[in-house]
Amino acid sequence: MYSWLENPLQKYLQMRASNRLSHAILLCAPEGIGSGVLAMEFARRFLCLRDQGEECSCHSCMMLKGAKHPDLTVIERTGQSIGVDALRKGINSLVSTPVNAHGKVLLIKQADFMTVQASNALLKTLEEPAPNILIILTTSNIMSILPTILSRTMRIQVNVPSVAELNTFLQRETSSSRDFSMELAVSGMSPLKVLEWIENGSDTKLHKCLELFVNVMLGNGDIRKLAADMEALFKEDSILLHGFMYALIKDVMYYQNGVLPENLRILKNEQVLEHLAGIDPESLGQAAKKVVMLRGAGVGPSGIKNSFINSMQLLCWLERLKGY
Repeated sequence: MYSWLENPLQKYLQMRASNRLSHAILLCAPEGIGSGVLAMEFARRFLCLRDQGEECSCHSCMMLKGAKHPDLTVIERTGQSIGVDALRKGINSLVSTPVNAHGKVLLIKQADFMTVQASNALLKTLEEPAPNILIILTTSNIMSILPTILSRTMRIQVNVPSVAELNTFLQRETSSSRDFSMELAVSGMSPLKVLEWIENGSDTKLHKCLELFVNVMLGNGDIRKLAADMEALFKEDSILLHGFMYALIKDVMYYQNGVLPENLRILKNEQVLEHLAGIDPESLGQAAKKVVMLRGAGVGPSGIKNSFINSMQLLCWLERLKGY
């Protein structure tokens, strides 16, 4: 269990101990923070025959460790959404008699990807829940959950840990003394995503991109070539490009507001920062909103595909930063 998940786990256990646990939990957490691990621990504790900790070896816990528990049904997104058929199948699983007489659990991962029909099907179950069941929904986008579902679930929030805590975690996991502040900023403070990037070499691309950007901002390169190089580096992963541009723009905004270079996440070259600090703050704010909008056009229930920052937009931004 990751250290930052201990507080929400304790909240869940306290609710259970005081008989105040709802039949439905909405677990809200940013992507890449481990919400799936926490959701499975909620399910394990609910089904555990001895009500013990992570090392419990009761029959129920051993079945969960073997990834085949008849009283647990997990629904995950297939393709672009969670459809009504998958939801109904999960709901029907709650009707049968539990094997261990400890109840049944339905876990819906990324519940914000449920279609409207699927959400309505779930709503009927939430309004008239069967006894001894627990429904767990996870989401990283609470705005996409129907208000009627929000009102019928108990919300448990996973807060984003500090940069220092996550940096220490990543250093321990990678057996290194590196500073992962840039990777964390680009990932949106998602340590598990950063570990994936380290595994596939994407973190190296980030540092290369920053090096290219700084050199061009210092007058040592061509802006059009920089745009082409950035697109080539992030050809297979638009999230990295969106995250890099957003974190870069935010650093300039922070510097304009008096944050020292050593306290910024990505851009620490004072000469470059001094140059970029002259950009109109409103213009920077609009650029940041544009990146967020593009990043938000990812795969979702509506079927919109993830959108790259197109060549013209990227070049426009870089030219703006180079010679405002």
